[in-house]
Amino acid sequence: MGNVVIFGNQKGGVGKSTLAVLYACWLADVQRHSVCVIDLDAQANSSKSLSRCSAIAQAVELFGRDLGAIASPVAQTIALVPGSRKLADVELAKADLVIPLFRSNVMRLAQDFDSVVIDTPPALGLRMSAALIAGDAVACPIELEEYSIDGVADMLRTVFGVRRRYNPQLRLAAILLNRFNPHSLRQKAAMQDLALNFREFVIPARISIRSSIPEALAAGVPVWRLPKSAAREASLEVMRVFELLQQRIDASNASLSAGTQA
Repeated sequence: MGNVVIFGNQKGGVGKSTLAVLYACWLADVQRHSVCVIDLDAQANSSKSLSRCSAIAQAVELFGRDLGAIASPVAQTIALVPGSRKLADVELAKADLVIPLFRSNVMRLAQDFDSVVIDTPPALGLRMSAALIAGDAVACPIELEEYSIDGVADMLRTVFGVRRRYNPQLRLAAILLNRFNPHSLRQKAAMQDLALNFREFVIPARISIRSSIPEALAAGVPVWRLPKSAAREASLEVMRVFELLQQRIDASNASLSAGTQA
């Protein structure tokens, strides 16, 4: 089965959707994976960035019924399960009814695609919980500001709580340092505090504030396809972060496989 990777943070504005989209593009372009992106955010920013991709179902449908055979993936492409404002209504549903349906549909997609990437809403609720119960690995983007760092502790508690009670396969793969300002002494101090308190989870690479990243996504392409010299440096940073993230996911899979065989 393919990896189910969740991009989540219980605080908004940290670049969660941006990195989810770029990671999906990196998997398709560099890893040659067939990828399915599920957008659970009612704002649907990931869906807008991936609007050129084929939509195989609506995200709200994953909570409503067993969709059966959803799609036949094409290698090295991205399929989209777009979000919409209707997702807000899911929060009012009965968890014991809709979460098993969601998990079943995600597991079927994981059988059909090499990777499934889930972009979650920026708050703990039914959709976030459903994603964690259905997923394998969590990538937690963070902006190096005080409130964002406080949100990391909340996200860790949520991930470990879901792992303990509902999904023993779930792992926090990495904390991703995003929108770093190398000239900010405050951010440098925050990065040191983060490394001290969450050392085992923080990836030793960072993505700086780069105007070429939102510019590329607005054009519907990943930053490494943007024909600008400024995009090259951004591309190097983004790809390095994803290489390290994927190494952690692969290592976790190998460890779980070894434990199962033992």
